[in-house]
This record gives sequence, C-alpha cells and structure tokens, in this order.
Amino acid sequence: MTFFVVASVIFFLYILIFKILNLKSRAAPPHLEYIESKFNKAVLEACPIFREPYVPTSLWGKSGHIQTGVYGKVGRFQAPRPKGIRKHIMMPDGGTVSYDMFEATAEHPSGGDYTICCVPGISNSCEKAYVRGFIAWAQSQGYRVACLNHIGALENQIITSPRIFTYGDTEEYDEVVKEVRAKFPHSTLLSVGFSMGANIVVKYLGEEPHRQDYFLCAVSVCQGYDITKATVTLHEWNDLRRVYNFLMTKNMMKTIRRNHDMLFGEQAKAYWKAHNLPPIIYDVEKILNSTSLVHLDEAFTYKMKGCKDILDFYKKASSSAHIHKVHIPMLMLNAADDLIIPPHQVTTPGEYVQNAPKGIYALTKHGGHLGFFEGGILRPNTVSWMDRAVTQYLDGVIEVTQQQDLRKDIIQNGVIRN
Repeated sequence: MTFFVVASVIFFLYILIFKILNLKSRAAPPHLEYIESKFNKAVLEACPIFREPYVPTSLWGKSGHIQTGVYGKVGRFQAPRPKGIRKHIMMPDGGTVSYDMFEATAEHPSGGDYTICCVPGISNSCEKAYVRGFIAWAQSQGYRVACLNHIGALENQIITSPRIFTYGDTEEYDEVVKEVRAKFPHSTLLSVGFSMGANIVVKYLGEEPHRQDYFLCAVSVCQGYDITKATVTLHEWNDLRRVYNFLMTKNMMKTIRRNHDMLFGEQAKAYWKAHNLPPIIYDVEKILNSTSLVHLDEAFTYKMKGCKDILDFYKKASSSAHIHKVHIPMLMLNAADDLIIPPHQVTTPGEYVQNAPKGIYALTKHGGHLGFFEGGILRPNTVSWMDRAVTQYLDGVIEVTQQQDLRKDIIQNGVIRN
C-alpha cells in the first residue's frame, strides 16, 4: 500500500513538472523569419528583445495552458486603470461605435507625436485587463492610444442597431482612424491588433491599400489569419482546443444575451420597421444553444453580415486574402505553445515574409495565447513581454525611419547645393 502511494505521488509529480508545468523546457529567443533587407536588419538591431531569450514566469510560465488560462481569467496582475476619454461615433446603419482615447504620460524618446490605433481581441474592449496593461505601458513609453471597443463588448453600453462585432469588421476601425486623423493631423499613426483584433488590422490595411498611407507600421499579435482554417482547428480535441472553443463561445453568448432585445426582440422589430427593411430571420433557440463558434456563426453571424453562407462569411472576414497587399513595416507575433492558434495552422506569416522586405515574423517558444507573462517565480510582472516587444518594435521602426529620412534630407540638400 505504501509503495503504491509513493509511486502515485511520484507519477503525479512527474506529470505536474514535465507535462503540465513543462519545467524542463528552456527559455529561448524568438524564432525570426524575415528577408534580410537593410530595413529589417536595422529594425532588429534597434530591438534587442528579439535577440534575447524570453524568460517566462518561473513556476508556470512555460505551460501554454496556464499562460492562456491566466490571461483568460486574470488578464494581467495588478493591471492599471489608465484614464481615458470615451468617444462615440454614429454609423450609417444607426449603430454606435465607441473608442477610448488615452494621452501619453511621458514624452516619446524621439520627441515626436505618435498615436497607436489599437484593436482588442474577441468580445474585448479597453476595459479588459490585458488591454489596460498594454495601454498604460504604451502611455509610459510616449504613445497616445486610441482603443476601439467592439460593438456589444461593453457591459454598460447597449447596441443601437441589430448587430454586434464580427471577426472581420473593418468599418468601425476605419471610423476611429478617420476621427483620430482629424483630431491629431500631425500625429504619426501606428496600428496594433490582438488576436481577432489583429485580423481586423491586417484586413483593414490590405483590403484598401491606400489606408497604409496613414500609418508608419503595424503589429499583429496572436492571430490565425485564415478563419476557415482556425474554425477547423478549434474543433480538434488536441490540447483541449474544443474546450477553449466552448469557453470563447460562452463568452460571446454573454454579449448576445445582454443585447437580446435589439438583436431579436421588440427593439429589433422597431428598428427594421423604422428603416423599412425586412427583418433577418434567426432560429434564436439554436443561437442560444450554440456550443462552438462555428455553430454560432452558422445560426447567427453570417446571416447578420448578409453573406450567402458561412464559408462566404469566413472568406470575406479573413485577413489572409489581403495580407499580400500590405507593404508598410509589419511585425507578426505568435507563440509556439498557443493552444488556440497552434503553429501548424499559422502558415500565412511565413509565406508573407518571403516577399515582404519590411515584414518580420516572430514565434516565441512560450507565451500561450496573449499571455507572454514574465518575471517572478509565481506572480509575474504587470508589464508582459508582449507589451515590451510591441513598443520596442514601434520604437525601432521610428528610429530607423527617422534615420532614413535624415539621410534623404542630406542627399537632397547636397543636390540643391550642387
């Protein structure tokens, strides 16, 4: 009996240490893929964080499951609450888009004026802890931040038309960018997206390439790029992806239930009548019983978007169809132990950088999905490795671009003198 107990304890510790906590795994620098152009080499030279090992929180940071779980439940430890000003924009269909504007709390090292136009992940807003953490860090590094709040994501704000956000909606982001440009015409804009928000950022930039003229560079963090591939992967039981799918669906259901009346009830009927439009016919019971994002999209999302079927919706919503048209500097960041978006699904960044002289794909060994916790044995730092990596990349692009502009001025002035 004693032998059995001891053997069971040893077996449990083995599973805990080597299979769950993954403590045997060593920290390593990110794996980088890029064309060795002068621009990329100069940016990476200005970004030591990509040459140094990312060292996650000692006890549990090497577990993709725990990184992802802590991000999902906590977001960030002791996440700050930066003070911003909430703005509202009325869309042509009567829907209301909101975003929050956060001023920089320090001067940027370059002395310039920079604004990050940020898009959070699925069902998220600037009120989520990981978004608050990034905003506060960016402010402290000299950046103003305009953060889109996805339609329906704010618990204290009702929707004003019968629709919520979807994976590929770029209209709301476009309106925010227009307003930021009008309010800060001399500010240099930078585009940053997380997970689903990164899909929106890349799609926004690629579907109408002239929009890239507004931005110095872009950052895409933890996205899958091809939604059709992503939905297939999320139905796998490997690494508990089906469980993550279920949990994300339940989170989406909170948004839908909170806005039930405007989506399906009397407010929706009044809206369709006032706009002289035929109502969208839903099987509401089927929607509310959805257990995966695919089930929800089949019953609700593609109809709400006016697509002919779910495959048409996924094709139109995916950034993979537009990324090849992005020519501004762009960092794509994923983690090898992201169980929601595993590396075997993410082929788009590697293909993109083969023909993009200003594109960099960074794949960390650890980090999970939007975790990237670092520091401490049990309790990590408030500022994540992801936060530092994003702003260091932005700083690097700014520095290299300023150097290039200076060289151009010297050459042009020399020509004038001659």
